[in-house]
Amino acid sequence: MKRRSIKGRKPLWIAIIAIVAWLGISSVAGPTFGKLSTVQENDNSGFLPDNAESTKTAKVTVKFADSANDQLPTLLLFLGEVDVTKLGAINQYLATLPNKKIPGTEISLSEYIIPGSPLVAFPSQDGKAALANIPLNSKVATENIDDKPALPKIIKFIRTDLTANFEKLGVATNVTGFGGILADLFGAFGSIDSSLLLTTLGVVSIILIVVYRSPFLWLLPLFSAVTALSLAGTIIFYLAKANVIDLNGQSQGILSVLVLGAATDYALLLISRYREELHHHDSRFESMK
Repeated sequence: MKRRSIKGRKPLWIAIIAIVAWLGISSVAGPTFGKLSTVQENDNSGFLPDNAESTKTAKVTVKFADSANDQLPTLLLFLGEVDVTKLGAINQYLATLPNKKIPGTEISLSEYIIPGSPLVAFPSQDGKAALANIPLNSKVATENIDDKPALPKIIKFIRTDLTANFEKLGVATNVTGFGGILADLFGAFGSIDSSLLLTTLGVVSIILIVVYRSPFLWLLPLFSAVTALSLAGTIIFYLAKANVIDLNGQSQGILSVLVLGAATDYALLLISRYREELHHHDSRFESMK
């Protein structure tokens, strides 16, 4: 009788160890999964195979570029009646822009601007617009601020600051050029990742609630699926960080759908087989085995 009791407790201890192990994995892998966006490459060549002609051209172009003065042109556009007074205000603003600190940090914008380049606005011939170039260092596209891509944060700060200073003068502003476009791409793919993940979780939750027919039981397979996604994301993070693989916003979104979908399929298969075995065994534990 004692031997049978000990034998019957083994599956319970195995289950407890497995649960504790997965809880430990989720506590470590969860925060790492949130850093996936920091190792993404969302430039044009990042969406092409290595043997594509465009990718080869981009690699050759880098060899001819001066790494110390590799610029990322960022254009500030001013729209309105730009007279002499407003043009003076624009140039005065441009003179102080490099010394402004990025919100939430002690970092000045000058650390990301190539030194020695004058910041001057050039008015259009009809006096209804002005354009200024901010020569950001292209390295900003690969750097992070508080574990988030630096470029979108910088462009958002400039846009907000421009609006605060020139809206009252009746001058509309915007940030464009390569810097502005690339920052928008970062933002677009970042929102796609979060929206796609939330949509997938919503669909999976509905399916599990309908199939499991329980107000709480569906949370267990959903937790397992999210933990599996965190673990997969952690592995991808370190592979991308070591340049073993390339990661972009699209592939990260596909990763979320595939892992959550596969985990949900297994959960549905498990409950289906469990219900089949209930017809052959009186014990629920035997049916689950």
